[in-house]
Amino acid sequence: MNRKTSLWLISILASVVSTIALVSLYQKFGETHWVVIGFTFVFFTVIHKLILTSFLNQKHSYIRFTMRPPVLVFLLLFSFILMWSLKTSSGYLAASSWLFAAYVFLISYVTLFVSVAWLLYLLVHHSVSLHWKTVSRWKICIYAIFPILVWSMYLVAYYPGTMTPDSLSHWEQIHTLDFSNWHPVVYTWYIMALTTIWKTPAIIAFSQIVILALFGGYAAYSLEKRGIASKWVWIGVLLFGLYPLNGIFPIAIWKDIFFSGFLFLFTIFTYNIVSSKGAWLASNWHQFMLGINALAISLMRSNGLPIFVVMAILLLIAYRTYFKRLITTLVLVGLAYFLISGPFFNYMDVRATSPNEALSIPTQQFAHIVEENGELTEEQRNYLDSILPLETWKENYNPYLTDKIKFAGEYDQNVIFDDFGYYLSTWAAVVSNNFGLAVEAYLDQTSIIWQINQPEDGYTSTYARNVYLYNDYDLKTSPLSSTVYQIINDNLVRVEMYLLEVVLRPAVYTAIILLTGVALALKTGVRSLLILLPVLLNSGTMLLATPAQDFRYQFANVLVTFLMAAVVFITFDSKQKKVQHE
Repeated sequence: MNRKTSLWLISILASVVSTIALVSLYQKFGETHWVVIGFTFVFFTVIHKLILTSFLNQKHSYIRFTMRPPVLVFLLLFSFILMWSLKTSSGYLAASSWLFAAYVFLISYVTLFVSVAWLLYLLVHHSVSLHWKTVSRWKICIYAIFPILVWSMYLVAYYPGTMTPDSLSHWEQIHTLDFSNWHPVVYTWYIMALTTIWKTPAIIAFSQIVILALFGGYAAYSLEKRGIASKWVWIGVLLFGLYPLNGIFPIAIWKDIFFSGFLFLFTIFTYNIVSSKGAWLASNWHQFMLGINALAISLMRSNGLPIFVVMAILLLIAYRTYFKRLITTLVLVGLAYFLISGPFFNYMDVRATSPNEALSIPTQQFAHIVEENGELTEEQRNYLDSILPLETWKENYNPYLTDKIKFAGEYDQNVIFDDFGYYLSTWAAVVSNNFGLAVEAYLDQTSIIWQINQPEDGYTSTYARNVYLYNDYDLKTSPLSSTVYQIINDNLVRVEMYLLEVVLRPAVYTAIILLTGVALALKTGVRSLLILLPVLLNSGTMLLATPAQDFRYQFANVLVTFLMAAVVFITFDSKQKKVQHE
């Protein structure tokens, strides 16, 4: 038996073992469709063959790479988190024999560890050292044309755009002029400004298509300027334009689309700063654009300001040569933010958002502990009962959504904010006495952020495909072409039905961003991690206060994944001459 045949046989046997373990980790093996099992088996047979071949050819290099302390720590942690993210929530493994459960967890972990180590090794050792080149700024617009054309077909299919109750809240305010910052009022004013030209949601949807396409065009321009061949950039632009999520989300009248777009742009700016070793910051125009972008992020969602502040501090530390420029931008953005959100909001009679929106996690923990008859003192029970009757806490608790509690008619948030310190001390005491239940509630509520395998009793709010029917403005979905509607709608239905946990769980994109980001940092230096931070900070802040299982909160991760898929193959040569960015 020759070596090639032996490797294939070993790969097949290893794949059988891995397939049984990983499928059982994800769901009951006996309830899994044979096509899924077959695909998993073939996939891991090929992966194991590639890993074995690579390892045998470069054994010592692989071992040295894997044993590097930063690499080993990352692989151990990342593989464990990935396994936990893929694990079924049904609980059947806990009810199985300990031997079977141990087999599933051990083999799954080893398979993921080895696979991730191999992929990380390839990403670190396969790159190109490129040279700056001059690229016309018009390329930004040229690269944007294809996405605009493709995404406009989604608007044709779902004309005049897609709208949910959140969208209609903005639409109502432009008619009543009774402004509220419950949903960012800046986005309401943006809608109001555009609808003076054409009073239809379509103008908002089309503007978002154009803006996101231009941001994508700017990313492509930045990559080509960094030295990537135009043909590869065009392939990326085609994939970026054709990806279904990039088509359906821009036509949604949601502030999250703008926020995600500006977070994507902030990531591109950060990439330009890092790849130019800070030289990008020398331009006054770049400082101005960075400031406008940061202000938009800060005003477009409540977690935007802390994201910018953290990024600004880290950039100040990493690029001290440009300290004066960065501190000036930081101060001006902060001043503009507080002038707009303070005096100007007051002048426009904007009602402030409820601070209760930030209490989703404590609310869910209280509710779960009450529902499970956890350990509560009489004082704690009376306090929670004064906020909402205890029976209503139980009846309205949904592990993945706070709406039924915080919007219950009997819910009295004044009790909370009349003495917020007491609320926090009560929460800390209740959690410490019911730590296991509190962790369960936290993991359930934040599952949209960290969990690839959607919980069996959970849900994922994906994308809107119509205008919410119950509205007072006679708005409805009216496709401009029934043929285009049929093609696009059928495709989106298939994505949601068959690829939900591949395409529509944000943790998939977060995992790709983390893996490519760490690979980039290993070969270009720790500063490269700054490129990941805008979206990771967004995910991190959502882990503190996510109110629901909405994919749109993490849409920026999709956009940044496309950027990272290209950036990971670039090596920043410290000896290259720095050039002036356009």
